[in-house]
Amino acid sequence: MWRANLSKVIDTLKPVQEKLGNNLWIAPSCSLLHSPQDLAVEEKLDPEIKNWMAFAAQKLVELGVVKQALAHGKDSVKDALAASDAAAADRATNKKIHNEAVQKRVAELPEGADQRKSPFAERIKAQQAWMNLPVLPTTTIGSFPQTAEIRAARAAFKKGELSAADYEAAMKKEIAYCVEVQEKLELDVPVHGEAERNDMVEYFGEQLAGYCFSQFGWVQSYGSRCVKPPIIFGDVSRPNPMTVFWSSYAQTLTKRPMKGMLTGTGYHVQMVVCAR
Repeated sequence: MWRANLSKVIDTLKPVQEKLGNNLWIAPSCSLLHSPQDLAVEEKLDPEIKNWMAFAAQKLVELGVVKQALAHGKDSVKDALAASDAAAADRATNKKIHNEAVQKRVAELPEGADQRKSPFAERIKAQQAWMNLPVLPTTTIGSFPQTAEIRAARAAFKKGELSAADYEAAMKKEIAYCVEVQEKLELDVPVHGEAERNDMVEYFGEQLAGYCFSQFGWVQSYGSRCVKPPIIFGDVSRPNPMTVFWSSYAQTLTKRPMKGMLTGTGYHVQMVVCAR
């Protein structure tokens, strides 16, 4: 969904064109099924970030610019190239993308920071001793249905028709119901049901710096299912805790260990949150 650096593309293709002539074909680098349709309809994106983007319709325009330049020279598309060069230069240095605090923290990570401090064999023993679970413990994936009541409360909250306090109370009511059901079923490791999450990806993206969201950027996920994923535009950081509040509340509703849910790539990454 990012603009091409048209000057670089043309410079790369010019010697190829000289060698192949009319046998040179140009096309998008991937199926446009997986690109949002049209940047022109986006009204809420940050103007600076929007200027770095090209959705499917804009990518086709870019192809036309490249074709024109190869056929008639760069001067024939000089305005388009000037705009492309300016966007590329801005994106290369803009502080919205390049977060010095994030880069400094990454640079100062000590050696082995990405490694566990103890082997799995030790960790599993400690976990088993603390959780005291049976040989075949029972749990569930984490997501309970997003009911009509949950969706109605979320829509009213986004429209400003429901206060933050009332929305929180509504989500807590749904979480309490989920925990109650699992208590009655005697599941060993309950989940809180994720009532507060609008989507397993969007929810986390909204709470991370370095992400933005389109209004109409729907793309094909699989089959007839389409999603509107968050867009990573720069260095990512986490300003505040994302799941602790809801998991901590859920833990107060049961003496069993409450499982906290983190989103993975298409799957749920599961971990136990010690919230007691």
